[in-house]
Amino acid sequence: MTPDIPAFDFQIKFIKYIQWLLESGSYTSTYKFALLMSLVNIAIESGVHGNETLFISYEHLAEQYIKLYWKQSLPYTHNHSSNEETAFILSQNTGRQAAVINKIVELQTKQANINKAKVHHTQEWQILKKSVAQTIRKYPAKFLQTPENIERTFLYHYDDKSSKGVLLNQGIAYCLAHFSHIIFKLCQQYWTDFVRSNKHNHVMFDQDTDLRHFLFGQSRQAFKYLLIICLIAISIF
Repeated sequence: MTPDIPAFDFQIKFIKYIQWLLESGSYTSTYKFALLMSLVNIAIESGVHGNETLFISYEHLAEQYIKLYWKQSLPYTHNHSSNEETAFILSQNTGRQAAVINKIVELQTKQANINKAKVHHTQEWQILKKSVAQTIRKYPAKFLQTPENIERTFLYHYDDKSSKGVLLNQGIAYCLAHFSHIIFKLCQQYWTDFVRSNKHNHVMFDQDTDLRHFLFGQSRQAFKYLLIICLIAISIF
């Protein structure tokens, strides 16, 4: 039997909500972009094909966060016009460096490869995961859905007293997976722009710096092509 999927009107509302969330949100770090991308990854992994709700633990989100931030926590090497190289960990916060980055760097001093770190530094990995989970609960999970918005519980209801996780509302997991390509590209665009414009990183870049390749392993030209497709898809709605 084919599972009931969210109504087309709901799917339109969902993608417009994501667009609004990214365009009108107030960002002091890249955490919200990472949270959206992590929710998408877990929704895809869950195999939800219909209108079901989906519970996601903060530790599960933390695993996704660590994967997203692992490479970005390694030093970024910049070649100056004078042929000098500067190694620098990119700032992901408008103030002090993002706590998630600092925690990951601590483990990277022992093992730079994420897969080897999980196997050979199991205790440190678990400590890192729990610490990142607490950060997610305290900040992006609480503030992703802007309080001023009427639909501040559109994706999930946040329980400040719960340390377990969030429960995605009916149809949200399906939409996250179904529109994953668009959400990924939009989040990566906003994430890249945030890092590039951050005053702490400004001296590192010029107009020719292909920052997206370092952050997400994708060239700028390929990214532009895919982003155009995504924006066309949104405009159709």
